[in-house]
Amino acid sequence: MLYDRRTHRDFTRTPVSLNTLATLLSTVFGPVDFIDSGHGPVYRRTSPSGGSRQELDAYLGALNVDGLAPGWYHYNSLQHSVELLCDGFTPEEAAHLCADQDWAGDAAFLVVLAARLERMSVKYHTPRCYRVCLLNAGHLGQTFALTATALGLGPAQTGAFRDAALAQRCTLNNTGHTPLYVLAAGRPHPQPHEAPPPATLDAFRKAPLEAAASPSPGVPALNDKHSRFPQAPPQPA
Repeated sequence: MLYDRRTHRDFTRTPVSLNTLATLLSTVFGPVDFIDSGHGPVYRRTSPSGGSRQELDAYLGALNVDGLAPGWYHYNSLQHSVELLCDGFTPEEAAHLCADQDWAGDAAFLVVLAARLERMSVKYHTPRCYRVCLLNAGHLGQTFALTATALGLGPAQTGAFRDAALAQRCTLNNTGHTPLYVLAAGRPHPQPHEAPPPATLDAFRKAPLEAAASPSPGVPALNDKHSRFPQAPPQPA
């Protein structure tokens, strides 16, 4: 799955089944087990989370999901259910909310990761806890992408979105409960138009090599005293 994972920007109009969506959400956001934190029980997910605070909630913008009406939902991970927040969601709105990125409107659904900051700050009394929220969002984003790939979906993600408008759609106050990351998925198009082409030899010829040849400040240049790693094994077919 690691080698198969790619960010997709082209999707077909084939809807995603409700069962596939449910599997994705439960795998990424559902509880794996419960542990005693010393201050009460907390649950763990398939991704790392600082202190198992699980401060990130998932909000679903359904566009093209078979058996689920277009609209905005909150995913209740403990009950494995979606709670309707508001009816209606269009491809045009999806693109607008994602800073006018047209591909977002072609996805079958969006998933907004929103942080409840008090869940983190009640234990960690330092501004650094916000940094941990951002790291946790990245962990969940990668697990989302790998799980979507395993389910035959094309994952996508973006940090470009209209904060206030997206928060309003998810019924967030955008202060203590604020969106951090937008994930998306759909059926990948067999002939993508937005995918970057493979790098050719000509592309490497045009690339400036001076920066690559010069070490960073404080980093010694490669010489005979430095050992190179063996060649990486070939990728699976």
